[in-house]
Amino acid sequence: MSNKKNYYAFEDPSGKIIEFQATSLQQAMIIKKKKSSELGIPKEAFELKTIRKKPTQSA
Repeated sequence: MSNKKNYYAFEDPSGKIIEFQATSLQQAMIIKKKKSSELGIPKEAFELKTIRKKPTQSA
């Protein structure tokens, strides 16, 4: 198993994006579930948008 981490970005229909680092897509789905729960948004509302090696640059 690889220790390389990627950045996973998920977006809901209203345009809210959550992005975080994870070692696998499976781990990313678990983190997405926790983060969406904290935001009070159903996890199904978020769709995977990107997987990158580096984080998105926020302006």
